[in-house]
Amino acid sequence: MCSLRSRHFVQGNALGFWLVALTALVAGALLASLLLKPPDPPELSQGTTRLEPPRILQPFELVDHRGAAFDMQRLQGRWTYLFFGYTHCPDVCPTTLSSLNQVARNIDGLPGDSEPQYVFVSIDPERDTPEQLAKFVPYFNPAFLGVTGAPDAIEAVTRQLSVAYLKVEQDRPDGYLMDHTAAVLLIDPRARLHALMSLPFDPAGLAQDFAKLQRYYEATL
Repeated sequence: MCSLRSRHFVQGNALGFWLVALTALVAGALLASLLLKPPDPPELSQGTTRLEPPRILQPFELVDHRGAAFDMQRLQGRWTYLFFGYTHCPDVCPTTLSSLNQVARNIDGLPGDSEPQYVFVSIDPERDTPEQLAKFVPYFNPAFLGVTGAPDAIEAVTRQLSVAYLKVEQDRPDGYLMDHTAAVLLIDPRARLHALMSLPFDPAGLAQDFAKLQRYYEATL
């Protein structure tokens, strides 16, 4: 028969065991909640806006300046900067492509191996053939892609990205102008509109924003 002291000893040990187990359970739950808690969204520069949630794109069919098909598959698996403009643009388009060239150089100097692609989509298919784009776009960076297509195919892409454009007749030697949205759009590796950048562009700031968005995207997969 156990003595009173023995019973107290056994009961005390059992209570201590359950207290230790409960403490471990609570600590484990707290640790799990911290590990599972999504990271805070990145702080971006003033001109960059992250979409939450990102906008899912619908299939489209365009062609690049090399004559190859440019569709949703070309956006899968890597980041893409999209800019909509036209080769006869007198100011905004050349300036933006020059800025994107600087962005590309700044991103190339950052750690990581997820280098984005840069795509210039024409909203002037009447004049911007693949051959015309091949003369214009690589001038700013040989790796940049020019993309065009049938008017209805271009409209199908711009509509879902909320890109506006309008033909404006002018008495000019090179013909009409095109008013258009001047924002740069960032597409994530799942072919979703992830962020947009508005004028004026700061290439160094945009490169830093890209690094932050990339880290946040990978942390939330």
